[in-house]
Amino acid sequence: MNAGALLSCDGRAPALRAQFKQTMISITATLQLADEDLNYGGIYYTVFPIKRSAVAPIVEQEGKTDRRVIVTINGQGSIHSGLMPDGKGNYFITISKEVRKKFGIEEGDDAELTISPDESEYGMPLPEELAELWALDEEAYDVFHTLTPGKQRGLIYVIAKPKRSETRIKKAVQIMDYLKAVGGKLDYKELNTYMKAANQRD
Repeated sequence: MNAGALLSCDGRAPALRAQFKQTMISITATLQLADEDLNYGGIYYTVFPIKRSAVAPIVEQEGKTDRRVIVTINGQGSIHSGLMPDGKGNYFITISKEVRKKFGIEEGDDAELTISPDESEYGMPLPEELAELWALDEEAYDVFHTLTPGKQRGLIYVIAKPKRSETRIKKAVQIMDYLKAVGGKLDYKELNTYMKAANQRD
């Protein structure tokens, strides 16, 4: 599909699935380096360690198999994240450099966190540009949904990251065209090569 055609599309994205009533948990947590006391040191830079007992109402919900959550930080705004197991029976929430900058927090800072289950379709916001592309391209929608939830979130993140809508559209078209070409058999290295070649053609 041509990105220019999508830019001129007047159709709106399909309505997303309504969120279920959520359990909300408020705690105070200290931002720390991942390698201070976690088995994941060296993989993630800074994290909020979370006691299992604090989030038991979320992780022990009947019928819930994932631990995707929405985290409000100091009442300033929210991020979509996951409760990651620390290998010792507790959890942690990863915090990127961009999130630290956005909320003005650094290692050693205490933060007031409000944590609730993320009942959205993908565990993160769906870019409008991708939803509109799916409305025009049923094959792209179908092949995307053959991927695992983790791979879906990874690709949605890549599409959503650029600030300009035109760039998000371009990435959405490239990624969906690649997935259709390979029948949903995602290879990240191959995808990067595909996108670089597409950018050079443009």
